[in-house]
Amino acid sequence: MPESDSEASVPGPFRRAMRFLRVIGAGVRSLPDHDVLYVRAHLLAWPVTAAARLRGMAIAQEINGLYSDAIIGNPKLRPLRPLIEWLYRSQYRMSDQLFAATEAMADWLRRDIGHDRVTAVTNGANTALFKPSDTIAADPFVVFFGGLTVWHGIDTMIDAVKHPNWPSGVSLLIIGTGLRQPLVENAAREGLQIRFLGPRAYEDIPGLVAGASAGLVPITNPENRSSTGVLPLKLYEVAASGLPVIATELPGQADFVRKYRCGIVIPVGDPAALAAAVAQIVADPAGSRDMGRRGAEAVQAEHSWAARGGEIDNALQAMLDELARR
Repeated sequence: MPESDSEASVPGPFRRAMRFLRVIGAGVRSLPDHDVLYVRAHLLAWPVTAAARLRGMAIAQEINGLYSDAIIGNPKLRPLRPLIEWLYRSQYRMSDQLFAATEAMADWLRRDIGHDRVTAVTNGANTALFKPSDTIAADPFVVFFGGLTVWHGIDTMIDAVKHPNWPSGVSLLIIGTGLRQPLVENAAREGLQIRFLGPRAYEDIPGLVAGASAGLVPITNPENRSSTGVLPLKLYEVAASGLPVIATELPGQADFVRKYRCGIVIPVGDPAALAAAVAQIVADPAGSRDMGRRGAEAVQAEHSWAARGGEIDNALQAMLDELARR
């Protein structure tokens, strides 16, 4: 949906909600033309989910976080927590198939929702877009791209750049938008080794990160929102790009980095450790290239969008077969 110049800036909660409601309205109007509804879980998707249920459509939902994410991202919504949880939970109970981002999240959903129509399908990478590059950066840099949310470690990265462990001459490139954008903009204006590009088109990201020394995935765990594990899209995209991954010690992503020996795992919320990991990678180009190669090979072989699409297709077909038998 096209955005005006004002909409392209970081929107307030009300503007974000109104924009999303326009999308939901379009979704409700298009239901008669389809047989299955696939939703990336959102509390404001309730109307289209309920409308699909009334029409007797098959419903699948993709779930990447806990109910509390909406509140952690916007604490002003805390008084609405019971309503927010109901909006999510009732949608999940209306759905015929749930896709959880991690096995631990799938277990939590089965307990909370009270049905076992849950399949764990992790994220992956578009390996046609994200792949190793021969680009050599004139000036070394590490990169973060994604939503500038509370749990993506924005504060940790900024504090790491300020830390004495941070290697001289290495900049941090940040690409994205979100509620923590003002913090990033202020840090860039302070003259730190930070370059901020704001949001960029998805297809432009691979070219922007090419030549980076490493990709950062310093997710944190506010209010235990990451306790069921995290396997974010950016983890796979960084690895697919042939970059070493610096990720925090959280279930899922830490296991991935260790399994494929494709980066460094650091404690959650530890700027000194993040700065030291960046310094270690920059100081060892050969070892870093090996990390990047192993990560790219792993994603290409096991974690591509094609592989994930096959898993989802199999689960959706099983869902439709089960509904046909009822």
